[in-house]
Amino acid sequence: MSTVVSKFALAIVGVVASVASFAAAPGVDAPSVSVRYDDLNLSTTAGVDALYRRISAAARDVCPDIYSRDTHTVLAAHRCQAAAISKAVSQVNNPSLAMLHPVRPPRG
Repeated sequence: MSTVVSKFALAIVGVVASVASFAAAPGVDAPSVSVRYDDLNLSTTAGVDALYRRISAAARDVCPDIYSRDTHTVLAAHRCQAAAISKAVSQVNNPSLAMLHPVRPPRG
């Protein structure tokens, strides 16, 4: 549990570069949320599950609304969430979390 990575907050960045309406304007940082996980034991299934839920919740916070009536907005939101979750899982660099990611739905 006490790894250098687990001592820091993970920043999730929601970027939807393929959708012009949600792309960050030049010179403007993409939205991000810090996800704390230094309180979790990532060597346990419960700890990894908790982190995945936190990452998924953070992705929902930084990405566009998936409950829009506009199908393009909904698709962009799903892409944004998937990209943010994948990036966060990669940044954590934990094999258990990486194995969990492909089998869990993005909503966590």
